Amino acid sequence: MKSAALLRRVIGLLGPDRSVTERVAMFAGAAVVGPTFEPGLQPRRTVHQAIATGLISTGTLLGVTLAQSVIETAGRAITRRVATRVGFQITVNSAAALGGYLIARSLPPREDESLRRGLVRTAADRTGRVAQITTVATVLAGSGQYIERRWPRSSWVNRTPIAIPLGTAFAAWHIQRVRRRMRDYNNTSLDGVSALPSLGLAAAVGSGVWLLRLSERTVALVVTYAVRRVAPGLTPIAWPLGHLVSIAGFTVVVSAGYQYAIRQVEQGGSAIEPAYQDAPESPFVSGSPTSLVTFDSLSREGRRFANMVLDPGEISEVMGQPALAHPIRVFIGLAAAPTVADRVQLAIDELERTGAFDRSILCIASPTGSGYINYVFSETLEYLTRGDCATVTLQYSLRPSSLSLDRAATGIEQNTALLHAVTGYVRGMPPERRPRIVLFGESLGAQTLLDIYRSRTSTALDRDHIDASLFLGTPAGTRFARDWRADPVRLDPDRVMIEVDSFPEFQVNVSTATRHVLLTHYDDPIPVFSPRILVREPSWLAYPPESRPPGVPRSTRWRPGTTFVLTGVDLLNAMDVVPGHFTRRGHDYREDIPDFVRALFAPPVSDEQFAAVQGRLREREMHWARQRVVAEQLARAREAIERELQTWTVSSG
Repeated sequence: MKSAALLRRVIGLLGPDRSVTERVAMFAGAAVVGPTFEPGLQPRRTVHQAIATGLISTGTLLGVTLAQSVIETAGRAITRRVATRVGFQITVNSAAALGGYLIARSLPPREDESLRRGLVRTAADRTGRVAQITTVATVLAGSGQYIERRWPRSSWVNRTPIAIPLGTAFAAWHIQRVRRRMRDYNNTSLDGVSALPSLGLAAAVGSGVWLLRLSERTVALVVTYAVRRVAPGLTPIAWPLGHLVSIAGFTVVVSAGYQYAIRQVEQGGSAIEPAYQDAPESPFVSGSPTSLVTFDSLSREGRRFANMVLDPGEISEVMGQPALAHPIRVFIGLAAAPTVADRVQLAIDELERTGAFDRSILCIASPTGSGYINYVFSETLEYLTRGDCATVTLQYSLRPSSLSLDRAATGIEQNTALLHAVTGYVRGMPPERRPRIVLFGESLGAQTLLDIYRSRTSTALDRDHIDASLFLGTPAGTRFARDWRADPVRLDPDRVMIEVDSFPEFQVNVSTATRHVLLTHYDDPIPVFSPRILVREPSWLAYPPESRPPGVPRSTRWRPGTTFVLTGVDLLNAMDVVPGHFTRRGHDYREDIPDFVRALFAPPVSDEQFAAVQGRLREREMHWARQRVVAEQLARAREAIERELQTWTVSSG
């Protein structure tokens, strides 16, 4: 008897004992698992698939529950009769389905639409679809209850779980459909994903999110009970008030945790690495004994940038010709000065001190969020100019780019001030002595440099004496790039700017006017990841699939929430690089950089010299990667020995 009762209870939890709202949510949460196995822009591993599946499934479950609970609550408030309540739910959901359809149709997608308009359309469409499913589920549930009352021996009909089995069957069918389309298009990006482990890990992720929801609900119940006891007059709003207090509390906790994590990341960004403990000796770089900025103020990336500068001997060895000068690298860290104006002034003073304005090329390079400047770019420029160049960088954050979006405005402000200071200085020089001013930015660095020209045209680059520029993996949030793509004729009347996926594509499309390049890999998720893919189909998933750019999976279909999450997961794999092994994939632009530096910035060099540079770039990257690993391991071993020696001292005492 106990076993039968337990079995009945388990079966009930799978659907029969749950409300229509919960059954619909369970079906949706299970059914949406299938589309989460759509391929993305980058190969996916099992753990990443699990994260995506867990987030999408749980988010769907919670979203449907929240939306439908409102209708169910209203039904209970109006009537206590089951049949009438069922009729009410059918009527309301039918009306919601129709309303959602009409609203979505009245707001068709437009190129220039605001995000708010797109969100309204998407929310209406999703709500209408859920309401349709709920209408059908309500009819089935009402029919089952009627059959159980009318013919008690047929109660098994009403007690049969439908939601999860039906949702699971739909998900399994969809996964097989996705796999079949992938085979048709020879797509192997999910070969590293094991379906069953992914689903198991996804269940764990979903359980964690569900526990958070239960915790929030528990806190809300406690607050509601307290409000009813202390202030009976507030009873009608006690439950919403409980949720408000609960959500506010969780928000405070999450915010505090985020701030703590940010502080830890920033401490790591300013930490001194064992491989770069000593200040550079060259007077031509920041942080040296003669520099106006201290070595300690450079941060981790600044110390790397200063220490990894090429010396004239290395340049001469690779180029087969004497170096023309010692390369100059100016790096102003956040810790160097408290204000933007002070940091810009330090940069100009450092450029003057090192003689940077006497070099043939002066590069303004905007770093990624952490302060990183691509080593391949810096070294290629120094090799090909035989040292006759200077690079200046202003740091605006100590965090990775993904955590530095709130610092982008500071980066734009700094770069604007630096550019105006540099061009102002150059205008005061005789024309024949002026250096060529070039720009370089990668990832968030591209955004903080390009958006100097937001709401302006490309002719402003000429007015600022910018000779050429190269931007790698420009983020989707870059206003200038977004506006330029939408209307290149207006923003680039002289056609001096071009966006390409590779150097061969550049060679085919380049013109004599082209001097500014946006290098954007088709399979790089960073330039396409934005809230806009929540509300409208992106151009890179256009139909027919055969018209999509190379590297974009032809079997993938756009779905508002699913595509957004899967593209976000792609960000985790976009920079999966191996030191010394250059590839053209995702957000890794190392293989492309030398060709573009040669074409845009450097004086002519022979093919033999260029080949020697490419080989040495890989050797140097591997060398420095080994240096960092060895130095880190030695530092840890030294710390372990010191701790052991301290225990001996304590013991002998």
